[in-house]
Amino acid sequence: MEKIMGRLLSRMLVPLMLLTVVGACGPRPVAGLPPGLPWQPGRYVQESSVTPDFDPEEAPYSLAAFPVEQAAGAPAESFQAIFQEELLRAWQAQGLKVGTRKNAVRLSGTVHNLSLRGARLRWLTGRLYASLTMSGLLTKGDGVVFAFRDQVAVSSPLAPGKAAPREQELLLRSLAREAARHILNELLLHRSPSDSG
Repeated sequence: MEKIMGRLLSRMLVPLMLLTVVGACGPRPVAGLPPGLPWQPGRYVQESSVTPDFDPEEAPYSLAAFPVEQAAGAPAESFQAIFQEELLRAWQAQGLKVGTRKNAVRLSGTVHNLSLRGARLRWLTGRLYASLTMSGLLTKGDGVVFAFRDQVAVSSPLAPGKAAPREQELLLRSLAREAARHILNELLLHRSPSDSG
């Protein structure tokens, strides 16, 4: 009887485990993004949704802070400020207008998970790792003209031994800069399938 119960239990557990793994890997709805957006694989972000008639180079922009929902090993408030600086720097470097004009297109979003790993074994491995998942959108009036979802990861240069001063801060700045670059590249260099053919 115990053997039969054991086999029955193992037959039930395997499909349940597979369903759990498949469910964890699939796309999940992200809070703060309107439902029903026409998502497609991004060229520079994981997924994006772009209104075809939106001209990103002509619009004035307002950049909102991206709050950090969960942070592991990294200071959430410090990263939020760093990310805001890097977004502003990236927008200005492309000659895009940033301000608080009445008709400005508003960039807003959320960093869902921020992680800084490797600090405990830094002296041995010689490297730190930082990553984030984020989503956001550009709104013009009440309409969404651009939306994105992305994951970004960076690591520090390999340097075994004693950690460099401000190494963690510099790595988080590198992560913020890379995330801002992903968003801006997708916005400015996005092409619809009809453009590529």
